[in-house]
Parts: sequence; C-alpha cells; structure tokens
Amino acid sequence: MISKNPTEELAYHLMLSKKNSFHFGEISLGVQKLLDALKELGYVVQFIEKADGCEPKLLSKEECLRTGLAFEHQVIDDRKHAN
Repeated sequence: MISKNPTEELAYHLMLSKKNSFHFGEISLGVQKLLDALKELGYVVQFIEKADGCEPKLLSKEECLRTGLAFEHQVIDDRKHAN
C-alpha cells in the first residue's frame, strides 16, 4: 500500500469544489475558506514574486500595520524593485 502524504491529501480536499469568479475563473472553495479563516485569526498570505520564483509569507495584522502593507491576501511583484 502506498503511504499517504498528509500535505497532498489536504491539498486534494481543499481543491475539491470550485466556484466561478469573474476575475480569476474557477476558485477552490476550500482555499477561499482557508484564506478567510486565516484572516479572521489575524493573518494574511502574501506571495512575493521575485526573479528566482515566488516566496509565500504569512503576516500578522501587526506586521502589516508596522510595515505599511495592506492587511489583505495579495501578490506583490518584487521584480519591479530588483536591480
């Protein structure tokens, strides 16, 4: 029997049901619920796009206020500032 990878199993369950989004096509309801729950707990996910890939960061509301970032889940393109 093949052993289960807990992360892959969780990702599978998060991606099961989807809803249509005007801006982004189909969005997984599980992922949306996870992001909403994180924000209710005082955290947002920000993906920093860099020349060598994308770096996910989990930021608290306090960190966002301290650094001047919006307390929203978002993708930030850091490639514009790299030279």
